Amino acid sequence: MRKRIVVTGILGGLILFAWSFIAHLPPIGTAGERTVSSAQGDAVLNAMRRSMSERSIYILPGMDVASKDRSAWLAKFEAGPAAFVAFNPHPAEQAIGGAPYATFLLIELLSDIAAALLGAVLASCLSRRLGYWPRVLVLASIGLLATIDIDVSYWNWWAFPSSYLLAQFVDHVGGWFVNARWSASSTPRRCRGRPGIDSL
Repeated sequence: MRKRIVVTGILGGLILFAWSFIAHLPPIGTAGERTVSSAQGDAVLNAMRRSMSERSIYILPGMDVASKDRSAWLAKFEAGPAAFVAFNPHPAEQAIGGAPYATFLLIELLSDIAAALLGAVLASCLSRRLGYWPRVLVLASIGLLATIDIDVSYWNWWAFPSSYLLAQFVDHVGGWFVNARWSASSTPRRCRGRPGIDSL
């Protein structure tokens, strides 16, 4: 039974990975993205190199954390512009075998498999009396909850575009729905609780 759960989780991870790959293709994968000219991009990157030294998240305008009076910063932030920058000074340093993009794909695949394994464990604990489609909806709600909890916050606080937010719903909810179609029918339900729990 554990072997079936593991196999279901691994194959579910491959499903999530494949869906995510498709969802990151245009037009969904580029929703909310914009580019600048090569000259402008070089100027921005040079300014970032002078001001940012480590892999981190930078918020502009900057705030003096030692200051108790934040009214000036708040006024500047509200007036705009404002930026939320995930800065990586040396992406190649994360590479395995000198292949950064392959490394990113490998980490993405492993994280998808880990998530799908947890989903398979959850599926195994659902009531034996729960029908196929209710099980699918329960598992698909994982993607919905993650998007609401994480991506809506990014949209609200850091002004991520609405088109980007909608694309994340397609990516996460769609991916978990497709995975749920597989997991709901392939995962053995084994968890037992208090008497009567299967009637819920």
